[in-house]
Amino acid sequence: MARRGHAFLLPLALLAACAEAPSPPPAASVEPAVVRREGMPRGGPGDRYNSCERVWCLVHDANFDLDHFTRDHSGWILHDDGHGDVFVPRHRTSGPEFREARHNVLLFCGQHVHPYWLGGRRGPVTRTGYNVALGYPRAHFRSYGTRLPPSRLNEQGWGFLHASAPREYRFGDLTTAGEMAGSGWQKAIASRISSSPPESR
Repeated sequence: MARRGHAFLLPLALLAACAEAPSPPPAASVEPAVVRREGMPRGGPGDRYNSCERVWCLVHDANFDLDHFTRDHSGWILHDDGHGDVFVPRHRTSGPEFREARHNVLLFCGQHVHPYWLGGRRGPVTRTGYNVALGYPRAHFRSYGTRLPPSRLNEQGWGFLHASAPREYRFGDLTTAGEMAGSGWQKAIASRISSSPPESR
Protein backbone atom coordinates (compact mmCIF):
# COMPACT_ATOMS: atom_id res chain seq x y z
CA MET A 1 0.00 0.00 0.00
CA ALA A 2 2.81 2.33 0.86
CA ARG A 3 4.35 1.79 -2.57
CA ARG A 4 1.12 2.65 -4.32
CA GLY A 5 0.87 5.86 -2.29
CA HIS A 6 4.39 6.86 -3.28
CA ALA A 7 3.67 6.02 -6.92
CA PHE A 8 0.59 8.22 -6.75
CA LEU A 9 2.48 11.14 -5.14
CA LEU A 10 5.30 11.18 -7.72
CA PRO A 11 3.14 12.40 -10.64
CA LEU A 12 1.61 15.03 -8.35
CA ALA A 13 5.05 16.25 -7.35
CA LEU A 14 6.10 16.48 -11.01
CA LEU A 15 2.95 18.44 -11.88
CA ALA A 16 3.57 20.84 -9.02
CA ALA A 17 7.16 21.35 -10.16
CA CYS A 18 6.01 22.09 -13.71
CA ALA A 19 3.40 24.52 -12.47
CA GLU A 20 6.03 26.42 -10.49
CA ALA A 21 8.56 26.51 -13.34
CA PRO A 22 9.24 30.09 -14.35
CA SER A 23 7.69 31.09 -17.61
CA PRO A 24 10.11 32.29 -20.27
CA PRO A 25 10.62 36.07 -20.28
CA PRO A 26 8.45 37.96 -22.74
CA ALA A 27 10.13 38.76 -26.01
CA ALA A 28 11.70 42.17 -25.83
CA SER A 29 9.86 44.65 -27.99
CA VAL A 30 12.29 45.78 -30.64
CA GLU A 31 11.85 49.37 -31.72
CA PRO A 32 12.70 49.85 -35.39
CA ALA A 33 16.01 51.60 -35.93
CA VAL A 34 14.29 54.10 -38.20
CA VAL A 35 12.49 55.71 -35.23
CA ARG A 36 14.63 57.76 -32.89
CA ARG A 37 12.72 59.58 -30.21
CA GLU A 38 15.64 61.82 -29.44
CA GLY A 39 15.54 63.18 -32.99
CA MET A 40 17.92 63.02 -35.91
CA PRO A 41 21.12 65.06 -36.25
CA ARG A 42 21.67 67.92 -38.63
CA GLY A 43 21.73 66.66 -42.20
CA GLY A 44 24.05 69.22 -43.84
CA PRO A 45 25.83 70.16 -45.96
CA GLY A 46 27.13 73.22 -44.14
CA ASP A 47 24.49 75.10 -42.14
CA ARG A 48 21.63 73.10 -43.64
CA TYR A 49 19.52 71.34 -41.01
CA ASN A 50 17.64 68.99 -43.34
CA SER A 51 16.35 68.42 -46.87
CA CYS A 52 12.71 68.96 -45.81
CA GLU A 53 12.19 65.30 -44.89
CA ARG A 54 12.14 66.37 -41.22
CA VAL A 55 11.77 69.61 -39.27
CA TRP A 56 14.64 71.03 -37.22
CA CYS A 57 13.47 71.99 -33.72
CA LEU A 58 15.28 75.03 -32.32
CA VAL A 59 14.06 74.02 -28.84
CA HIS A 60 15.59 70.51 -28.89
CA ASP A 61 18.36 70.97 -31.51
CA ALA A 62 17.41 67.94 -33.60
CA ASN A 63 15.28 66.93 -36.59
CA PHE A 64 11.84 65.42 -35.89
CA ASP A 65 8.75 64.30 -37.74
CA LEU A 66 5.63 66.46 -37.50
CA ASP A 67 4.14 64.58 -34.54
CA HIS A 68 6.85 65.99 -32.28
CA PHE A 69 5.52 69.54 -32.73
CA THR A 70 1.83 68.83 -32.14
CA ARG A 71 2.50 68.49 -28.40
CA ASP A 72 3.84 71.27 -26.17
CA HIS A 73 5.15 73.48 -28.98
CA SER A 74 3.99 77.01 -29.79
CA GLY A 75 5.56 78.76 -32.75
CA TRP A 76 6.08 78.44 -36.49
CA ILE A 77 7.42 75.92 -38.94
CA LEU A 78 9.02 77.80 -41.78
CA HIS A 79 10.92 76.83 -44.89
CA ASP A 80 14.27 78.55 -45.42
CA ASP A 81 16.04 77.82 -48.69
CA GLY A 82 19.42 77.80 -46.96
CA HIS A 83 18.50 75.74 -43.89
CA GLY A 84 15.51 73.53 -44.76
CA ASP A 85 12.38 73.24 -42.60
CA VAL A 86 12.72 74.75 -39.12
CA PHE A 87 10.50 75.12 -36.05
CA VAL A 88 10.95 78.55 -34.47
CA PRO A 89 9.53 79.04 -30.94
CA ARG A 90 7.06 81.89 -30.70
CA HIS A 91 8.80 84.06 -28.11
CA ARG A 92 12.46 83.40 -28.86
CA THR A 93 14.84 86.30 -28.25
CA SER A 94 18.02 84.97 -29.85
CA GLY A 95 19.27 82.43 -32.34
CA PRO A 96 19.91 82.17 -36.05
CA GLU A 97 18.26 84.43 -38.59
CA PHE A 98 16.46 82.92 -41.54
CA ARG A 99 16.93 85.48 -44.28
CA GLU A 100 15.80 83.08 -47.01
CA ALA A 101 12.58 82.08 -45.25
CA ARG A 102 9.32 82.08 -47.16
CA HIS A 103 6.38 84.07 -45.79
CA ASN A 104 3.98 81.10 -45.83
CA VAL A 105 4.41 79.24 -42.53
CA LEU A 106 2.59 76.85 -40.24
CA LEU A 107 1.54 78.32 -36.90
CA PHE A 108 1.21 76.00 -33.90
CA CYS A 109 -1.15 77.69 -31.44
CA GLY A 110 -0.89 74.87 -28.88
CA GLN A 111 -4.11 73.17 -30.02
CA HIS A 112 -4.13 73.26 -33.82
CA VAL A 113 -1.88 73.74 -36.83
CA HIS A 114 -2.80 76.84 -38.85
CA PRO A 115 -1.50 77.99 -42.24
CA TYR A 116 -0.30 81.56 -41.67
CA TRP A 117 1.49 84.47 -43.35
CA LEU A 118 4.49 86.36 -42.00
CA GLY A 119 6.09 89.43 -43.53
CA GLY A 120 4.33 92.50 -44.90
CA ARG A 121 0.96 90.78 -45.35
CA ARG A 122 1.13 89.06 -41.98
CA GLY A 123 -1.98 87.28 -40.76
CA PRO A 124 -4.10 84.14 -40.78
CA VAL A 125 -5.48 82.31 -43.79
CA THR A 126 -9.20 83.10 -43.66
CA ARG A 127 -10.37 82.75 -47.26
CA THR A 128 -11.88 79.34 -46.47
CA GLY A 129 -14.37 81.10 -44.17
CA TYR A 130 -15.48 80.17 -40.68
CA ASN A 131 -17.63 77.13 -39.95
CA VAL A 132 -18.49 75.32 -36.74
CA ALA A 133 -16.85 72.12 -38.01
CA LEU A 134 -13.49 73.77 -37.26
CA GLY A 135 -14.22 73.09 -33.59
CA TYR A 136 -13.35 76.51 -32.17
CA PRO A 137 -15.10 79.90 -31.78
CA ARG A 138 -15.04 82.79 -34.23
CA ALA A 139 -12.63 84.74 -32.04
CA HIS A 140 -10.03 81.99 -32.47
CA PHE A 141 -10.68 82.02 -36.21
CA ARG A 142 -10.13 85.79 -36.38
CA SER A 143 -6.74 85.37 -34.67
CA TYR A 144 -5.54 82.16 -36.30
CA GLY A 145 -7.74 81.49 -39.32
CA THR A 146 -8.44 78.04 -40.65
CA ARG A 147 -6.70 74.93 -39.34
CA LEU A 148 -5.33 71.90 -41.06
CA PRO A 149 -7.42 68.78 -40.44
CA PRO A 150 -5.64 66.43 -38.01
CA SER A 151 -5.88 63.55 -40.48
CA ARG A 152 -4.11 65.61 -43.18
CA LEU A 153 -1.46 67.50 -41.20
CA ASN A 154 1.50 65.94 -42.98
CA GLU A 155 0.17 66.21 -46.54
CA GLN A 156 -1.45 69.64 -46.36
CA GLY A 157 1.15 71.16 -44.05
CA TRP A 158 4.07 70.09 -46.23
CA GLY A 159 2.16 70.98 -49.40
CA PHE A 160 1.34 74.53 -48.23
CA LEU A 161 4.85 75.20 -46.91
CA HIS A 162 6.51 74.10 -50.17
CA ALA A 163 3.90 75.24 -52.70
CA SER A 164 5.23 77.28 -55.61
CA ALA A 165 2.10 79.48 -55.36
CA PRO A 166 1.04 79.20 -51.69
CA ARG A 167 -1.67 81.87 -51.94
CA GLU A 168 -3.42 79.61 -54.43
CA TYR A 169 -3.01 76.46 -52.36
CA ARG A 170 -6.25 74.45 -52.29
CA PHE A 171 -6.95 73.47 -48.69
CA GLY A 172 -9.30 70.52 -48.38
CA ASP A 173 -8.69 69.33 -51.94
CA LEU A 174 -8.70 65.55 -51.50
CA THR A 175 -7.09 65.02 -54.90
CA THR A 176 -4.11 67.16 -53.91
CA ALA A 177 -3.93 65.44 -50.52
CA GLY A 178 -4.08 62.04 -52.22
CA GLU A 179 -1.23 62.99 -54.52
CA MET A 180 0.79 64.05 -51.46
CA ALA A 181 0.31 60.72 -49.66
CA GLY A 182 3.68 59.16 -49.00
CA SER A 183 5.58 62.44 -49.11
CA GLY A 184 6.18 65.16 -46.57
CA TRP A 185 7.76 64.75 -43.14
CA GLN A 186 7.90 60.97 -43.11
CA LYS A 187 8.28 58.97 -39.93
CA ALA A 188 10.58 56.40 -41.52
CA ILE A 189 14.08 57.33 -42.58
CA ALA A 190 16.41 54.65 -43.88
CA SER A 191 18.51 53.43 -40.99
CA ARG A 192 22.22 54.13 -41.02
CA ILE A 193 22.72 51.41 -38.40
CA SER A 194 23.42 47.94 -39.78
CA SER A 195 21.87 45.34 -37.54
CA SER A 196 23.77 42.09 -37.21
CA PRO A 197 21.80 38.91 -37.97
CA PRO A 198 20.66 36.84 -34.99
CA GLU A 199 23.00 34.09 -33.88
CA SER A 200 22.17 30.62 -35.18
CA ARG A 201 21.72 27.91 -32.59
